[in-house]
Amino acid sequence: MESGRLNGSGNEVAPYGHTAVIAFVNEKGGVAKTTSCVNLAAALAQRNERVLCVDLDPQANATTAFGVSAEQAIEREAHCLLTMARFPLERAIVPTQMDKVDLVPASARLADCNKTLVMEVGREGRLRSKLREFYRSVLTDKYDFVLIDCPPSLDLLSINALTAATHMIVPVTTKFYALKGMALLGDMVATLHEQIGASVKMLGILVTMFDKKTALDVTIYRLLKEKIESDFGNYVFSTIISKSVVVSEAEAGGLPVTIRDPESPAAQAYRHFAEEILDKLSHDVGTLMPTAGLAAAQGS
Repeated sequence: MESGRLNGSGNEVAPYGHTAVIAFVNEKGGVAKTTSCVNLAAALAQRNERVLCVDLDPQANATTAFGVSAEQAIEREAHCLLTMARFPLERAIVPTQMDKVDLVPASARLADCNKTLVMEVGREGRLRSKLREFYRSVLTDKYDFVLIDCPPSLDLLSINALTAATHMIVPVTTKFYALKGMALLGDMVATLHEQIGASVKMLGILVTMFDKKTALDVTIYRLLKEKIESDFGNYVFSTIISKSVVVSEAEAGGLPVTIRDPESPAAQAYRHFAEEILDKLSHDVGTLMPTAGLAAAQGS
């Protein structure tokens, strides 16, 4: 992809050349974070984009969703990448069943990183350092996108992801507590900007697991969208990911739904999501998360 990811003034997005590094983050579990990360990767690959997924969740659901075995994960995994200073990013990468999609796999051992790194200098920027080294090297093939699947907690793993990322996407469900989780995330991002120079920007909020047949879901979605747009701006993606058993069946088979059942509504939604991502990145790089508005939302 020759055009690159540029901001409004024509400058490159980040310290990784033309690559957009996107973290999928939410401290809440069960919001289809991993599902959205995996299926966005597949949809981008179908558009001829080269994608690297980094599984930073000790539950290793993204690793399973890509059909990568436990044996592959234990030898080349994110745990080694974060805890071993001389372990390069390229050594952690394994191929997936999909053309143009590679993976840095995870295992349960990744949970130990929070204890291992807690006393180490520069612990928040381990992933960022490894990505920078990778993109400075003339010996490594580069990716158009790096997608990071974060754990459902704001711990050192999520901090590493947010410090490394150029953008973040926040998947949310149509629940009343959705904005409160975003408030905590906004506070963390503001701290990372201030203390260690993180440059991650909000790319958008993705509504997932939506049931258009349920009046409560429809009502909460409308209220949630109005509140976000009123307090923060136009952050909500136009793409809505509906509940679908087809997605779960595809994950169980070790393939994204965009590959296993490409004509399904879920697959079509994720392809539309990929198009929306590409459009946003071609026009804008996102904005800083407005923490004042988030604080107000938390108190409302």
